[in-house]
Amino acid sequence: MRWLLVLWDIDFTLVNAGGVGTRLYRMVFRDMFGTELPSAADMAGRTDRAIVLDTLARAGIPEPRKHLDQFLAKLAALAPTGRELAVQHSRALPGAAAALDALAAFAPGRDAPGRDAPGRDAPGRDSADREVAGRDAPGRDAPGRDGAGRRGPAPGRDGAGFTTANVRVVQSVLTGNVRRMAEIKLSAVGLDADLDLETGAYGDSHEIRSELVHLARGKAARKYGRGFAGTATVLVGDTPLDVAAARATGARAVAVATGGTSADKLAESGADVVLPDLTDTAAVLFAILGVP
Repeated sequence: MRWLLVLWDIDFTLVNAGGVGTRLYRMVFRDMFGTELPSAADMAGRTDRAIVLDTLARAGIPEPRKHLDQFLAKLAALAPTGRELAVQHSRALPGAAAALDALAAFAPGRDAPGRDAPGRDAPGRDSADREVAGRDAPGRDAPGRDGAGRRGPAPGRDGAGFTTANVRVVQSVLTGNVRRMAEIKLSAVGLDADLDLETGAYGDSHEIRSELVHLARGKAARKYGRGFAGTATVLVGDTPLDVAAARATGARAVAVATGGTSADKLAESGADVVLPDLTDTAAVLFAILGVP
């Protein structure tokens, strides 16, 4: 049995939060310093610890690190307000729910998708299996794609005998958000059911995103009794910083061009696979379960 730890980024990978994070930063800054926040630092692909330090420095606050923990605590304390804002302004990105649900079929304790399972559209093989077995699997450089994806061996079987029938997938998050805000953003749009949030790594734990990979692996190893070193961990995100975190830790990087970074830039940053979005569930399965 092959086990994979799939770590999803949240903002602009699974969810468009509608600027909720920036709104909350402004509230906390006003509460702590009695004035309006001039501007928040760039948030894309960064952790809240790094964003807060940068934001305070840009606002001219002396010794930003002295205020870091208080700022993060107040940010987490705004969870009820954050949930209200998230319900009003956030939306799940197209295909996100279907992608999470499809991978949930491989969760520990559940039978992996097999022959003639209910809901399949062909005897003995579902649509995802047929796609990954084909020459022009979606998510790679098949005709009609943007060319940013890379062609590789089909994930139906590798040299070690790996098939989609003997894989188990632990799904969690690797996000720059503090944990309470991560939970709020996901639950507000109904995307939290298939994610093991206890195993996740969050932006209040470390300033450097790649360090979060080690934290998540450690949690998963303790909970599931097995390691997730190297390509047994897959990061899915929308920024070059997500890709960099994967490359720095030996994980696979699946990049999704649903944020502000183009597919070409994501490919140049070193992603193993680049998808235009999550709407093609078979392509998502190919990208995540595929053999590097």
